[in-house]
Amino acid sequence: MFGWLRREPRHLADHCRRMLEALADYPVYEPLHRQGPNCPRHFPDQEMQEFAARGRDNFAYFMEHRAERLNALKGFLAGFGVSIDLQEPGLATVSTWLPGHCGALVPNLGRDETMQIFFRYLKPWEDNLRGLNVIFDLGIFFGECVLARNPRVHWINWPGASDNGEAAASALHLTGFKSRRDGLDPMGRMLYLCEDDAKDFRDKTQGERVSAERLLATVRDYSTR
Repeated sequence: MFGWLRREPRHLADHCRRMLEALADYPVYEPLHRQGPNCPRHFPDQEMQEFAARGRDNFAYFMEHRAERLNALKGFLAGFGVSIDLQEPGLATVSTWLPGHCGALVPNLGRDETMQIFFRYLKPWEDNLRGLNVIFDLGIFFGECVLARNPRVHWINWPGASDNGEAAASALHLTGFKSRRDGLDPMGRMLYLCEDDAKDFRDKTQGERVSAERLLATVRDYSTR
């Protein structure tokens, strides 16, 4: 189970090992279909339509289970003495918790394999991947914090296409901002934030890439767009 940890510096591997123990009972997010946002371009029309239908199923499942996932996140963070809600104090405590913690949620964050498992649900988020569930739920929290402050925005299903289905973003976006050019992929942004914290771990520069104010400032930014 801890084989992936051998690829990390010892100090980060120790943090990941402790985090994996804390994650032992974290509920796994199980979408109805194991597919990501991007339909392979070589699919014939009928398969593309079936792919799109499965994506709509996954989006409906996500919308129905947001509150359940936030409750799981709330219970997990309570173990670190963090009390969360969508208001400013709860957001600030989560933003403060992220640096020094979120980069250890999953070993080897930043590898393409891990990214594809996250965005495309290629396999269950269990064992040493269990922290992906927390990253996903932090993305929900991020998005819901923006929604609570910006009544114009809402969740949408945002499918796409690529040569072989690979993805660098999720299909779960926020839209409705003042500018049509603005959009937000909270799950993707949270994954990349956690990757930055993992880089801080490896470089022993904690707080340089991910400060205690980073999530708070990003929510405030998108709340006024």
